[in-house]
Amino acid sequence: MKKLILSIVALAAISLTSCSSDEQTNDLQGQAQEQQVSNNTRKAALAELCSVTSTSITVTRWQAPSSVDSNWTPVSAAIGGVNVQWEGIYGASIRPTGNAAQWYVGTIALNSSCDEWDIWKANILVKNASANLGTAPTDPYNVLGYHGTISGSNYGLGYYSYDISTHIMTPARAIVIWKTSGTNSQSVTSPSSATEAYLVKVTAVTPGTSSSTISYNWTQVL
Repeated sequence: MKKLILSIVALAAISLTSCSSDEQTNDLQGQAQEQQVSNNTRKAALAELCSVTSTSITVTRWQAPSSVDSNWTPVSAAIGGVNVQWEGIYGASIRPTGNAAQWYVGTIALNSSCDEWDIWKANILVKNASANLGTAPTDPYNVLGYHGTISGSNYGLGYYSYDISTHIMTPARAIVIWKTSGTNSQSVTSPSSATEAYLVKVTAVTPGTSSSTISYNWTQVL
C-alpha cells in the first residue's frame, strides 16, 4: 500500500513538472510570436513612411541679374503635408509658407536615411538658431539656400555651395522640415519635439537663361 501511494505521488509530480514545462514553452512561443508581429508591423510602417517621392520644379527670373534674390519669382509646392515655396537665387532656396501649423527647417548629413530618424534628429542644425542665421535674404529666418557668404551677402546656414566661376551648384546637406509648436517663423524649435517631419534631398539645380529647375526627392520620416 505504501509503495502504491509513493508511486501515485511520483506520477503526480512528473505530471505537474510536465505541465509547468509546457506552460513555459507556450509562454515563450507566445512572446516570440508577439515580437515577430511587432517587428513586421514596424517594418510595414517604415516601408510606407519611407516611400520616396522624386519631383522637380521650375522657377523663373523676371529680370536680370540672377544674383539678386528678388529677381526670382517664388513658386509654391507641397512636400507631403507641408506647403513650401522655392525662391531666391536660381530658385534654390526653400521656405515653409502658407501653413496653418508652424513648420521649421534645418539641415542634416546628406547620407541620412529615413529609417534612422531617431538616431540623427538630435544632430539637425536648426536654421533659426542665432549662430546659423545670416543677414540675407530680406527675411533670413526659416529659409535654406546657399551656405555662407557670397557676393557680400551672408546667408548663414544653407544646404548647397556655389562655384561662381563654373556656375555649378552642389548640394552638400539634406534639408529637414518639421512641424512643432512655435510662436512664429522666427521661433527656435527642437526637431525632437516634432509631430511630423520630412527629409528633402536636392539632387540637382539646373540654371537656364531666365529660369532654373530644381530636382529633388522627399521622404516622410515622422
